[in-house]
Amino acid sequence: MTAARVVPGRAGGAPGARAGRALRALAAAMLALALAVSVAGAAKDSCVECHRGLDEPRLRAPVAGYAHDIHSERGFSCAACHGGDPADPEVTAMDPDKGFKGAPSRDQVAPLCASCHANAAFMKRYNPRPYIFSLAEWQTSVHCKRESLGDQKVATCTNCHGVHGIRTPRDPASPIYPTNVPRTCAKCHNPEYMKGRPVRTDQFALFSKSVHGVALLEKGDVSAPACNDCHGNHGAAPPGLKDVTLVCGTCHGREAELFEGSRMKAGMDAQGRRGCVTCHGNHGVLRPTDDMLSAERGGVCVGCHVPGSAAENGTREIVMSFRGLAGSVTAADSLLRVAEIRGMETAPGRESMKEAQDRLVGVRAGLHSFDAKKIGAALDEGASLARRAADYGRSALLDWRNRRVGMALSVGVILLLMGLVIARIRRIEKA
Repeated sequence: MTAARVVPGRAGGAPGARAGRALRALAAAMLALALAVSVAGAAKDSCVECHRGLDEPRLRAPVAGYAHDIHSERGFSCAACHGGDPADPEVTAMDPDKGFKGAPSRDQVAPLCASCHANAAFMKRYNPRPYIFSLAEWQTSVHCKRESLGDQKVATCTNCHGVHGIRTPRDPASPIYPTNVPRTCAKCHNPEYMKGRPVRTDQFALFSKSVHGVALLEKGDVSAPACNDCHGNHGAAPPGLKDVTLVCGTCHGREAELFEGSRMKAGMDAQGRRGCVTCHGNHGVLRPTDDMLSAERGGVCVGCHVPGSAAENGTREIVMSFRGLAGSVTAADSLLRVAEIRGMETAPGRESMKEAQDRLVGVRAGLHSFDAKKIGAALDEGASLARRAADYGRSALLDWRNRRVGMALSVGVILLLMGLVIARIRRIEKA
């Protein structure tokens, strides 16, 4: 997109500047043409009529795809992008004198799309709250920067949105519908396409197995993040060293806030470690488990803490307390469940256990503060609540046993009295 950008250090008459003016003129002409076509409305389109009957699939396919295109639904003809005269039934419709431009070159695609999509007044005619495309934002993307270096295999608008057959992002058939975004990105980010480039190509394989990928691709949860939620859309770029926590924090706000205020962040920044991804990874983020909280083999803490160090010993103590609380909550739940099965009232115990579970969840988030005192205090409080819940469960079961014994004694006494009464009646009858 260098043609659409003013390059520092070049004079106004330099080739880059002249190309920029030419593209801006092209964009203005396309916008004027789009306006004219939209006013023309449903006028017969010679482009469609002609290409529909062509034998060559390459020339016939665009017509089939355009029937489902959002631009076609809004009343735009082929001429809105390609120029020409759709009212002319002859081949002269493609006469350059009639404004025919043909297929735009790769570096013309983004300015061409921007000629409409970057014009707020124009876009509001079709949507009161439209997304306004920013060419400046696109120029900050890694794709545009690579293209400016001559790389013709990087993505531009049509690589992600399609060409003829563009659908709205809300359409499940759109390549940029949330559940389709990872596969759309993988069309380029794969070993074959990226061959010869120093770029990782295992992103889709890792993402598919991640907690985010399983939620999005397998469960269809469109609230789960896709590639663009972390890397951006038109300004796509990998998060920087200091940006990772902010990116993850858009969803995991509490954890990010705690980490930002921790001593660990400053230490990791000094070592060049990238916030959240150091422990959780990036594309292959797995569902966190309690086993991660370990400085032993298989845990994430061992990646930074040397075995036997004060930090490693502190981590081990926290891990033991954390697992102890988790075990206490499980034990209390079992006691209360048995009491409930036996018909005993457990509401107060359940309330204490719920608070203990809340402390356990809070500790999982609070670990990101790396504050041993606060974490220890929360663990102690949770353990106390779990003990209270367990005590109530044991008390309920003891009450149940006492009631059973009392009931057995009562039944025994009743049976004895009945026996005595029956014996007395018989003696009376004999007398």
